[in-house]
Amino acid sequence: MMTATPIDPLYTIFEQHLFNFQDPNSDRKAFIEAVVKDYLSQMRRMGLNVPGEWEGHISEELSFQVNTMLVKKIYGCLTINEYQEKVTPTQKKTARTRYRRLQTAKKAA
Repeated sequence: MMTATPIDPLYTIFEQHLFNFQDPNSDRKAFIEAVVKDYLSQMRRMGLNVPGEWEGHISEELSFQVNTMLVKKIYGCLTINEYQEKVTPTQKKTARTRYRRLQTAKKAA
């Protein structure tokens, strides 16, 4: 029997932001910052705190990772909006379900 591999919370949050991106005037940097901010907030809610003196370095590394995920995910599309046009309702629903589970897990932790 196969068990489901847990999905990294950073990817879950990234996917939720990507599939529900609403601001066509927002640039890549703002998108990445929003994902990192949401991720750090999620980690705090789960009881994992980042020391203040390390937060800048960790945010920088997370930004690099999110940018890499974004480049790989939207490869061949010029914008996030162009990518969203290709996303199926099933993909959006799966991402929303994963995000809700992550949000619920933080309350149980």
